[in-house]
Amino acid sequence: MSAAPTPDAAPSVGRRIAYQGEPGAFSEEMIVAIDPAASPVPYPTFALAVTALVDGEVALAVLPVENSLGGVVQEVSDQLTEHPVHITAEHWLPVRHCLLVAAGAANVPVTRVRSHPQALAQCRRYLERLGAMPVPADDTAGAARALAERHEPGVAVIASRAAARRYGLVIAATDIQDHPGNTTRFVTVARGPAGWPTAESWESGKVSLTVETAHRPGSLHAALGVFASRQLNLTRLDARPIPDRTFEYRYYLDFEYDVATKAVAALEELRRTVHAVRVLGVYRPVAPAGMGPA
Repeated sequence: MSAAPTPDAAPSVGRRIAYQGEPGAFSEEMIVAIDPAASPVPYPTFALAVTALVDGEVALAVLPVENSLGGVVQEVSDQLTEHPVHITAEHWLPVRHCLLVAAGAANVPVTRVRSHPQALAQCRRYLERLGAMPVPADDTAGAARALAERHEPGVAVIASRAAARRYGLVIAATDIQDHPGNTTRFVTVARGPAGWPTAESWESGKVSLTVETAHRPGSLHAALGVFASRQLNLTRLDARPIPDRTFEYRYYLDFEYDVATKAVAALEELRRTVHAVRVLGVYRPVAPAGMGPA
């Protein structure tokens, strides 16, 4: 059994760090918050960002895994299981969305709003009040860049203040997210598989993992009982289809532990209870009261 990965809460100076999107994206903002001296490297998709990491083009990747309003970013979950990578840290970024329009179009009624599906979901109520049609785009900053290039009348985008500055757009409205506490949880990802917690791990920490249970009644209940019996707090539980097993699912779990030996014991029992367990990362969690990066 391999040892748990070395703590890596922040990239060192000068590292190239991959992210999905274009300059001005919230992911780039997160990287700058983690390490202002890092070199953010944009990629059009999550798959390309993770592939660049695996191929050694970058030292790390910073990826959004879930949002407090929009929920889990399923594409990232898939990438974490499809590649030999592991999570080394988590970071929280308060997300403040703006409605951006082209210069000279501030008084034109907005009929369509483009942005990443997560951003559209996080601003659903605002868009309903505005009466505008949401139009999905690959990312927030990319939508901003496209609007600056095309100057489409009646079209606005949801993106950051940084994107407005970078692409010369006008901020028509600020803080349009459905809740003022809107926060995205990012993870720093490194090459190589994760190890399991060991007795030498942090006294308290967090584990991300996937579980494949038997396809029979009570199998998920038995798996979750491993954590309940040890008073280990599950902070995430969701499912994704297993491609080669029709209507069977892989479960994604995060749990926090206060003693490393409890986490080790839980995972050992879990391995005996289910078909397969894969640890995606062992790292320090962000304190619940902290609304900024770890």
